[in-house]
Amino acid sequence: MTNHRLLTGILASLTLYGSGILPVSAQLPTVVTKPWQGYYTGFANRHFQFTVTSDGLITLAPIGDKGEPVAKKLAVPIDIAIQETAPDGKVTTKKIKLESLKSTDPVADNLVKTTFTGKITGDASFEVTIEQQRNVISIGGCILDPGTLKKDQLRFAILVKFPNPYYSAITTGKKEEKAFEKIVSKDRIDIKWADGKRKKFALDEKVDAITKEGAGIVSAEIDISAYKGQKIMFVSSPNSSMTFSTDQVTPLYGGFTIVWTPDANKDPDGKARLSFEVK
Repeated sequence: MTNHRLLTGILASLTLYGSGILPVSAQLPTVVTKPWQGYYTGFANRHFQFTVTSDGLITLAPIGDKGEPVAKKLAVPIDIAIQETAPDGKVTTKKIKLESLKSTDPVADNLVKTTFTGKITGDASFEVTIEQQRNVISIGGCILDPGTLKKDQLRFAILVKFPNPYYSAITTGKKEEKAFEKIVSKDRIDIKWADGKRKKFALDEKVDAITKEGAGIVSAEIDISAYKGQKIMFVSSPNSSMTFSTDQVTPLYGGFTIVWTPDANKDPDGKARLSFEVK
């Protein structure tokens, strides 16, 4: 488990550095006993490891075939995001004030349920709830107070950021390229929309192939060979849905983000959840 914590700690530091947000004095308490010593909370089984740092950084790491978390480049960061939509439709993610993160829950050495609060620039406050039941992790939240911002322009979101699973692939020759194409074509994302329709997408397809099929994704199963047979399943509860996005107009294998958002009008108290499990 020491190696588990080391991998996650390295990833957390790299994520902060890469985002331009450097760690400051966080307010979330940390566990003082093993196996999650130094973390706000954590959970692990034989399929995955899930951790939350004192800075609110959340990481999902499937367990590989050697019983260890996958390489740090394959771990999946899960970001809590407060997004603001301008009148022209432009969406920006507000910076979270790390020093504002607080929790009144007692410190627990194994995740069951915990809630913490925080603020963003503009002094809008939010609440996050994370639960674990029968190996399923559920996350939800809401805007508590808009501060100096306009409440109808703010939304709570969860961003699940899948990295490029083939970062180590070498495709310099025709033989390697064919082998790469074979792997990519077999890896799948199984999508279900709110109307009940389902479709499987290969990772050599582009994200617009998913979005043009319809809005309101209610479940997604990620089956990628790099995760050594571990399938990751996401489900949106009622009054919430998922969409897929990429930073560039590239195939899904370049990396993609699942964006989960609750319907603030139907879920003002933040009861909706994004749930996921690995098996």
